[in-house]
Amino acid sequence: MRLSVCIITYNHELFIEQCLESVLAQKTTFPFEVVIGEDGSKDKTRMICEKYQQAHPQKIRLLTSEPNKGMMQNFAATLGHCQGQYIAFVEGDDFWTDPLKLQKQVACLSEDPSLSMCFHNVINKFMRGNEDAEKVFHQQLPKNIFETADLLKQWFIPSGSIMFVNYPDLKLPDWFFHCKSGDIPFLLLLSLRGNIKYLDEVMSVYRIHDNGVSGTHRGYSKIINMIFIYESFNIHTKGRYQSLINQAEIYEIDRHYPIPVPAIHPPKTSTQNIVKKVLSKLKSSLVSN
Repeated sequence: MRLSVCIITYNHELFIEQCLESVLAQKTTFPFEVVIGEDGSKDKTRMICEKYQQAHPQKIRLLTSEPNKGMMQNFAATLGHCQGQYIAFVEGDDFWTDPLKLQKQVACLSEDPSLSMCFHNVINKFMRGNEDAEKVFHQQLPKNIFETADLLKQWFIPSGSIMFVNYPDLKLPDWFFHCKSGDIPFLLLLSLRGNIKYLDEVMSVYRIHDNGVSGTHRGYSKIINMIFIYESFNIHTKGRYQSLINQAEIYEIDRHYPIPVPAIHPPKTSTQNIVKKVLSKLKSSLVSN
């Protein structure tokens, strides 16, 4: 199999149909499979996925969970069922806009064996509360070939734009399953296998809404999760990127504290004071290193 499309979805009944239609609309010179990991949704997401699987039994494989596994376990399980030489990833609340996206990305990876993955530009669609706005993710990037060190300086790979080489021997470490967001630790690990290429074209839409990962994962939890990812990756790489990781952690603290928007479940004042002291102490130690 040349390509697998890996879709993870949970409570996406408002969006999953558009996602699946955009995947099925892809025009390629090669066959590809669609592997859906439906993680015990409480809405009609599974029913919609079943409808599409029954309509396209030769192309779509539907994996279901009961009870809910959680995003990281669902991602790993769905990924493990992908048989393609390359894997394109999209979440059920996002969708693709270019019908030649898969063709272009497979061509990119197959032409350059030094690449572990490629990505493209997207439109961010903001749907929080009464907000309804769109913005192109990247106005301009300084280059089109990147490596692990670049990912640690600033995150610039939008979700839903990624296609990567399927490495059969790539094992996800235990710490991966304790992260709150899967794309960052996974792509950091993947970047150790090869370079990353940017295709300067808008080919998908990334939704930012209250029920998505970006909508529920903010404030204190965002800082804690990012520092956990960086510290775990630092151990994984035996300190090879220590200096860059220190700077990345400082960036996350400055970016998310003081919190510009209320946390979903704001901690009590006493807890806020403790967190503030810990973050200040941590930042001071990072700067001194």
